[in-house]
Amino acid sequence: MKNYKKVALAATVTAMLGGFASTANAVNWLMLQGTERDGQAPRAKVWGFLQPTYQNDTSKSTAAEPTRIGPNLEKQSQFQLQRARIGVRGLAMPLDSNVNYFFLAEFGQNAITDGGIYGQKEAVKLTDASVTLNHIPGARIRMGLFKTPGPEEIFQGVITFDYINMTDVSNQMMMERFPNGVNPTCTGATGTIPGCASGGGTIAANEASWGSFGAARDIGIQVFDSFKSNGWDHSYAVMLGNGNGLDTGGIADADETYLYWSSEKMMEGGKGPWAHGLKMFVWSHAGKRKVDLSDDDTINPVSHDRTRAGIGARYRSGNWRIAGEYMKGKGMIFQGPEKPNMGIGALAATQDLDGEADGYYLDVGYYVPGTKWELDARYDVYNRSTTHDLLTAEFNTLTLGVQYHLNRKARLTLNYATRDASAKDPISTASVPLTNMTTALHSGLSGIEDRISLQATILF
Repeated sequence: MKNYKKVALAATVTAMLGGFASTANAVNWLMLQGTERDGQAPRAKVWGFLQPTYQNDTSKSTAAEPTRIGPNLEKQSQFQLQRARIGVRGLAMPLDSNVNYFFLAEFGQNAITDGGIYGQKEAVKLTDASVTLNHIPGARIRMGLFKTPGPEEIFQGVITFDYINMTDVSNQMMMERFPNGVNPTCTGATGTIPGCASGGGTIAANEASWGSFGAARDIGIQVFDSFKSNGWDHSYAVMLGNGNGLDTGGIADADETYLYWSSEKMMEGGKGPWAHGLKMFVWSHAGKRKVDLSDDDTINPVSHDRTRAGIGARYRSGNWRIAGEYMKGKGMIFQGPEKPNMGIGALAATQDLDGEADGYYLDVGYYVPGTKWELDARYDVYNRSTTHDLLTAEFNTLTLGVQYHLNRKARLTLNYATRDASAKDPISTASVPLTNMTTALHSGLSGIEDRISLQATILF
């Protein structure tokens, strides 16, 4: 009944937004990111953006949940270059104008390039490298590494994202982290293996290295296209991928199927990513992941199902923006970057490899007429590990934001997030380890407090 009410809420939001269709061209991210304009695109266009950021998390420093600023999780307040991306895209002219490409690399400080003590720092990481073949009417083919079709909050271009941080349901349930899968024995030489100390021994479970980061991307092949009819733009995508994020292998490697459909009411107003209109969409991801719980030097991977699905709508017209989306997941429920419970060591009871989770968000934005100011408000809920006897948790966040648009390619964003989180299952008395774990979960979640963030976005 609980899940039915949430599905009904998402459907109601979609229906309400549909009522505005006669007053509002939303954004087709499949086409904007995967194709070039016929006869208009250059052979090579260099582009990119910078996002210097400051964040201050006021949570209790003793909280067990990760309340420090990512990606290194060392401080509760810090400046960082959250994103710094540069890319090139265009047509394969003069040989064939029906072939286009998309290339993008990340130089900033985030989970893509810096996994902190759980991964290896990289100065630069390739995030996109794809080729699209536009030879078959109704079935364009995209191959390589690129963003997977899915939730609008993630699928949209990050330069159009109206907030600094994603919702909890997107960040925790959708943005995958892949463990290396084996807890290796240290060699005795400090620094040879991340987390090892002088004298050898085995790395603690919460210090084992992370492998690939999903970043809502995968390596694979996608068939897609868009069709206009009676003022509507209908789009579809079917993608097959490795299911291993930005990397090509590892024990988590497993086939993944991505399905996507959107219908947009095409109307006048706005340009490009900020085009006005109504967009309704539905998507699903289905595959398997392999993880190793053996906590030894031997790879003993076991496969588990991982499915995700969602439905939502987004409307933009005049000075208003309204959006809502509901997402549900089953299998491989991530428990937090400070305790990689999705595969490395730890008690089996603290894993949720076959669990369930769901969440939603409602977003409203208003551009103040005659000014450069934009006001934003977003409420999001994430229900984590809802079928687990020990790990069930709920996250509620209200984010208030202000944007000041310096010009079409530069803006300042200020966010204040009021956060409330709590563990829903009673503290376990089955054993001392479980008692300690569930006690830490309760105290850690209750210690989560507000967060303030300031960011500049500069496009070039």
